[in-house]
Amino acid sequence: MNKASSAAYYKARYALALNLWDIGAFLTADSKHPFVVERDSPNGKERGFKLKLHETNPDAPLSPFYLNLRTANNKNGPLTQEVVDQAASCMQMMVANEGSEFDAVAGFPRAGDPFAKSLASFMGKSLVKLNKYEHDGKRKVASLELPIPVSIRRVLGVDDLITRADTKREGVGVLRDEGIEVTDIAVVVDREQGGSDGLAALGCRLLAVFTITKLLDFYVAMEKISPQLNSDIQKYLASQV
Repeated sequence: MNKASSAAYYKARYALALNLWDIGAFLTADSKHPFVVERDSPNGKERGFKLKLHETNPDAPLSPFYLNLRTANNKNGPLTQEVVDQAASCMQMMVANEGSEFDAVAGFPRAGDPFAKSLASFMGKSLVKLNKYEHDGKRKVASLELPIPVSIRRVLGVDDLITRADTKREGVGVLRDEGIEVTDIAVVVDREQGGSDGLAALGCRLLAVFTITKLLDFYVAMEKISPQLNSDIQKYLASQV
């Protein structure tokens, strides 16, 4: 990426980070939000957020932060179409810079679908839709919505964020079972909790608009969060890898 392109990408990410904050997409354990969970722990009361990893490891520490990157029609999320398009524009700059090659874009349902749709539209690519099923509180990417045209041989996977890569593993498996090549996965935020290594084990490269470290750095610079909260979150992340 040349100097001008790098500056434009930085500016676009900074603007996106600010908008995500302003719409309430970034939550902390002190937020007054129904997603906040409080439970007893060996060290007293624990307050934070449950993630997909808690479905298989319910005793894992609660996350001290949460990124609600969903739209209004998906669990009443805060993202507007304008912010989705803004994130997809950043993704477009990112995948172009990384030389990612693909015939179509597939969103990991359901949070990844809006970003995939916008990115596919921006880049003039086909859109592949995956289905997710929920049963007994557990979610799984299980099938394609429609058969994939024979002209599509390589797909870019897209999601809102990545934690441990569980959903990505399911989605990549569905696509590869259909003979589709998947080598790159693009997300808005990498929570840096082992997702990159999980994808590498699948032979996939992670492309993230933000690492959580970089996003937190933006918020400290904007004086949205304190250096102490940033430090506390980093300690949590370090303990989870």
